[in-house]
Amino acid sequence: MKPNLPLLFGPALVLLALVTLLGSADTARAQTFNPTIEACLENSSTRDPRPIEPGDPEECDGDNSAGANSDFTIAFNVPAGDVNFGSAVFFIPPDWTITPGDEVPIGAVVGQLTALATLGLINGPCDSSLTVQFTMLNANVDPTETVTYADSDDNGTEDVFEDKDGSRLQDGIEKYPDFIPRILGDKKPIRRAAGIEIVAGVNVLLQFLVFEPGTELLREIPSDASLGYPTVTLLQNIGDPDLVATPGAITDFCSPLTSSIITFGVSKDNPCTDTVPVEQLDALCEVKSASLEVPEEGVSDPDESGHVLLTNPPEGSYTFTTIALGQRDADGDGYQNSLDTCPFDTNQGDPSIRSDGDFDDDGLDAACDPNDRETNSDQDLDGYLNRQDNCPLIANGEEEDNQEESDVSEAGDERPDGIGNACDINPTRPDGEPLLTQATTDVAIGPRAPGETPSSTAAPSDNGGDDGGGSGTIIIIVAVIAGVAVLGGGAFYFMRRRGGG
Repeated sequence: MKPNLPLLFGPALVLLALVTLLGSADTARAQTFNPTIEACLENSSTRDPRPIEPGDPEECDGDNSAGANSDFTIAFNVPAGDVNFGSAVFFIPPDWTITPGDEVPIGAVVGQLTALATLGLINGPCDSSLTVQFTMLNANVDPTETVTYADSDDNGTEDVFEDKDGSRLQDGIEKYPDFIPRILGDKKPIRRAAGIEIVAGVNVLLQFLVFEPGTELLREIPSDASLGYPTVTLLQNIGDPDLVATPGAITDFCSPLTSSIITFGVSKDNPCTDTVPVEQLDALCEVKSASLEVPEEGVSDPDESGHVLLTNPPEGSYTFTTIALGQRDADGDGYQNSLDTCPFDTNQGDPSIRSDGDFDDDGLDAACDPNDRETNSDQDLDGYLNRQDNCPLIANGEEEDNQEESDVSEAGDERPDGIGNACDINPTRPDGEPLLTQATTDVAIGPRAPGETPSSTAAPSDNGGDDGGGSGTIIIIVAVIAGVAVLGGGAFYFMRRRGGG
């Protein structure tokens, strides 16, 4: 425990702290949510040294001719100071031809994701930057060949991260995770890409599921086929109604967020599936089913490279669309409920700045801290650190209801708001208004004008603005990578400050 600073330094420090806190209380900011999207054709063989930073010549240099099998990149960014997004769904224009996943070898490399996320670690302020990279592999789409997420044999590793049959592919890739139907129903994706990474010591499973245009995934989701292929992203088993919350090292996920995913037009070889003795493989194969470097040509047996994944449409201009929803902010102080340890009291400080409005650095803002001069990182002693706890002042840990939330929409669908039942003044309905944004970007297919550069084929994001609260009936399928990154939609909103998943 930290020393009692006022006793050490006297009344002057107490007065200074009081003035500081009162001053910051008058500067409550308005909730803002202004994500951007950019998309362009890409050539993955010319490696971009800085995939999440614009301006490199290797960017947007793909083949834009009709019928080409070009890669494409989608960048999704949430600026600093905004609430983070609670959901986002990306639509690939329906004019593209997407090869079904069952026509491509399981384990083939089909894309990569790079993200720079802003995290709060172990009850600290949300100010730690972490770059995360996933290599995405073609994964099984057969719902009759399943694997559970749980650690069924109690060996310390969840089943999706194990390779129980020795195939050199983790079972979450080689089989279909059984929690997907519990989240999305019986709709079968035409393709699934899965990647495994270790984040803050936690195994993380990231999945992209692509559905046919017009697929209705939930009643609130626009199912207009003209929008294109809805791409759904799942992180871990978040959104599974059978999920059990557990404390973790990642206690916050906030803005800014920068992310970029490249989807290959033609598959690449996966060296981890090579038939050579296992000791000759990259050590990462045992954990991730993918090596750090993706080869440009086939280097192993079997060779999964050369399978067409995407085909450009005829000449014309095509619109990529993202619909995103900002997280709820019950007290309107500009900090989403999942970040705000005082969700019903206007914060006196900024939770991304150390000691700002939190004199004792215990993660509780002074607006609701029972004693802001005495450090207690788990105020209610329920096993969840204050900044990970959706009720930091009322015990709701594993011995109680374990972070339970019962908020539902007017239509009766589960819509947790980041505030636990134990402390929610409205435990049956979401608190705070979501901010809806639709962003679009255009990509041109066909001959370029004289002097036109490849990167100029991608128009900048068009932020459609928000409805300031009228979007309650348009809850898009959620995409949350709890403290990592996110691209796409997928899973109901279960941002419960669960840590690393």
